[in-house]
Amino acid sequence: MNVSVGIIGLPGVGKTALFSALTRRSSGGGRSTMATVPVPDERLDTLAAMFKPKRVVPAGVQMVDVAGLVKGASQEGGLGGQFLGQLQGVTALAVVLRCFSLPDVGYGAEPAHPVEDLESILIELQLSDLSRIDRRLERTSKAARGRDAQAQREEQTLMALREALDAGRSARSAGVPEADATALKDLALSTLKPMIVVANVSEDDLSVLFNPDAPDANGIRQTLADIEAAAHANEAEVAVVAAQLESELAELDEEDAREYLASLGITDTGLSRFIGAAYRELGLLTYFTAGDPEARAWTVRQGAKAPEAAGVIHSDIERGFIRAEVTPYDKLVEAGSAAKAKELGYTRLEGKDYVMHEGDVVYFRFNV
Repeated sequence: MNVSVGIIGLPGVGKTALFSALTRRSSGGGRSTMATVPVPDERLDTLAAMFKPKRVVPAGVQMVDVAGLVKGASQEGGLGGQFLGQLQGVTALAVVLRCFSLPDVGYGAEPAHPVEDLESILIELQLSDLSRIDRRLERTSKAARGRDAQAQREEQTLMALREALDAGRSARSAGVPEADATALKDLALSTLKPMIVVANVSEDDLSVLFNPDAPDANGIRQTLADIEAAAHANEAEVAVVAAQLESELAELDEEDAREYLASLGITDTGLSRFIGAAYRELGLLTYFTAGDPEARAWTVRQGAKAPEAAGVIHSDIERGFIRAEVTPYDKLVEAGSAAKAKELGYTRLEGKDYVMHEGDVVYFRFNV
């Protein structure tokens, strides 16, 4: 399935720097506001070593560097058309917060206020959504009074969304059915999308967060705790990154990058943390296919059954689904080979009602 994340933020938070760092090794060419980033997954490397396929294909997440957001924009006639247009096609939003002080340029260092910035951004998005809902209601309510059943249903949905926004909550919190929310996709409601809050910290503070015994001169641990509390109150996941560090790592080969991270006491990259948060927020899991000619990672929603997962590969496989040969990744690694996993009984034949699990290695049997 296609996953896209729109990166937004106030001026000076490192939004574009983060986008550039995360997408440096992406499939995008040159300076672009959009790029597909391969999802880091060591399990795929292990499968490639085991099956020796001709090619290895990771899952991908599309990153979109959304036009800038300015405080007060929604009260000055609405958020920009470019901003809203870019948001319409994304699956989720990533709100970047500055968690480091800006240098002194003659007026004193500018401290970070990430929680206040998050509140400001949420208000801007809520007011923008409310404005578009009100404009849509004028037209929909007129049709609903004419006993148009579809318009009446849409009116009910819009009223539920409006009630949530009036209460200072997100449109997502209204809990409208997915089909009704999809019918309003053209409105591009920002607060109807899942959200990841990205704390952009300095390299020194990142090291502090990953080393409990390190002195916390800047109070970054409390800052992060405050951000997490605010994010969770808005049903959002949190990812911690250091955009400057990610830029430096992108210039190194993978082995050197891992060694540098290890010297800081950090085990994974900001990209891994970012995508992990996105997958958790979106309720996604990864499964694998491996053999000749390729080993590949696929993304599917949590709770998906085997035919739906097969459809991520190709609609014909879903339509002609017969059975799925499923081996849990850990069991496959324990066995050392697909043949040994079958011999040990780790590989199962599953039918249409099988619910996919994280890390399943699957071969689909189908006939069309």
